[in-house]
Amino acid sequence: MRGPAGEPDSRPRRAPASCSSATRRVPAPALYPALLGAAWAALAPPVQRLHAGGARARGRFRVRRGRGLAARLVAGLLRMPEAAEDVAVTLAVEPAGDGERWLRTFGVRPLFSSQWRAGDLLVEGLGLVQCWFRLRAEGGALVFEQVRSTLGLRRLGLPLPRWLAPRIEGRAGPLQDEVHVDVRIFAPVAGLLVAYEGRVANEAGGEAPPARAGGSTPESTAPSAPEPRAPEPRAPEPRA
Repeated sequence: MRGPAGEPDSRPRRAPASCSSATRRVPAPALYPALLGAAWAALAPPVQRLHAGGARARGRFRVRRGRGLAARLVAGLLRMPEAAEDVAVTLAVEPAGDGERWLRTFGVRPLFSSQWRAGDLLVEGLGLVQCWFRLRAEGGALVFEQVRSTLGLRRLGLPLPRWLAPRIEGRAGPLQDEVHVDVRIFAPVAGLLVAYEGRVANEAGGEAPPARAGGSTPESTAPSAPEPRAPEPRAPEPRA
C-alpha cells in the first residue's frame, strides 16, 4: 500500500482476528483422574503415577489359581495367569478411543483388558464380560468396588444377575516408591479363579528421581579433586 503522498505505507499491519485469537484446546484429564475428581489428590504419588495414563511398569507377583475343576477350566478358557510363587510382571497402558487399553504380562502370558468411563463408574471389559466399578481413595490407596456386571458388546451389554456375574476385588496401595497390587477374581459356582498380589514400579525415564537427604551428590557424579602435578625439572645453572 502507499500513503497519501504516493510513498510506501510503513505502518505495521495487524494480523487478522482469526489468527491472533486462535483457540487452544485444553487436553482432557486421563481416565482415572477424571473419574476420581477431587479424590485424586488423596492418592499416594506412586499410585497416581501408575494410573495417570500411559504408565509403563514392572514388578514381581505371586499368582494363585482356584483348586476346583470348574475353576481351573474357566480360568484356562479365559487365559488367566498360571499359578506361580514369583513371576515377572510388566504393565503397559495405552490410550484407546475414549478410554485405555491395559496389557499385563505374567511371565510370557498376556492379559488384555479395555477400560472406559460410564458416568461416574469405571468399566473394564475382558472379552464379552464387562465389570463396573466405583473408585475411591482410602489411606492413599485406590480401591475398586464392583457394583455390577454386563455381558455382550460395549454399548449393548445385558445386565447379569449376581448369581451369574463374576466378581472382582482390587486394591492398589503405596509401598514406599512402589505400588502394592492385590486382585482377586471369582466366578459363579467355580469360586476363586485367580488371585495375584505383588509390587510394581514405574519404569525409569519418567520423572526425575527424588533428591537425596541433605542434597548429597552420588559418588559416581561427584567432582574429584585435581591430582597434584610433579614439579618440572629445572635446567642446571652454568658454572663460573
